[in-house]
Amino acid sequence: MKTPVLAFISSLTYLIPAIAGIWRFKRLERPMKVFLLLCVWSCIETTAEYILSLRHINNSFLINYYFLIDSLFLSILYSYATEDKRTKRSFFFLTLIFCCVWVFDSLYFSVPDQLNSEMAVTSRIFIIIVSILIVLDVMKKTDRLLIDEPIFWVSAGYALYSAGVLLIFGLSNELLKLGMFYFSIAWHINWSLIIVSNLMFTRGFFCKARQQT
Repeated sequence: MKTPVLAFISSLTYLIPAIAGIWRFKRLERPMKVFLLLCVWSCIETTAEYILSLRHINNSFLINYYFLIDSLFLSILYSYATEDKRTKRSFFFLTLIFCCVWVFDSLYFSVPDQLNSEMAVTSRIFIIIVSILIVLDVMKKTDRLLIDEPIFWVSAGYALYSAGVLLIFGLSNELLKLGMFYFSIAWHINWSLIIVSNLMFTRGFFCKARQQT
């Protein structure tokens, strides 16, 4: 099956924030330097997925582990971006619950060589929750406009992308009942959200850093 043009373009856009982060590395705040690692990881994972698909090799195992790594890395990043102890504890307990759910699901419900749609939905709900928490924390602490805070663009981009994943995996059965046309539209919306979210990540890398201490 030929790869849709929009899917290919959305995959290429993972390079944009990674390149922007490397270019601006010396001027980044510490949390954004950590986020750069996540951007590079996303590029590697997306490339590996594409290569495996071209060779007609099942890549679902890679995607399933991506849900876990992406969620854990983002929670660590958010914990690193806040100094509020209550918010840090919230991230810790939410991450602990998520890990327990992932382990339980992997042991008893996961099917080998199949995409784990339940954990895809769970991971995106988790990411939306922690992204909202970090935005609320930033709103309370910042003396700048919210759009001048790099972590805002990270959290907003992830919340937007997660909404697309929820659309695909959370409503897949209902969309398929409506027909492949609607299922295809949902995927195109998802790919469009990936493009927008990567541009939002890139915008975050261009926010002016506070004075490092």
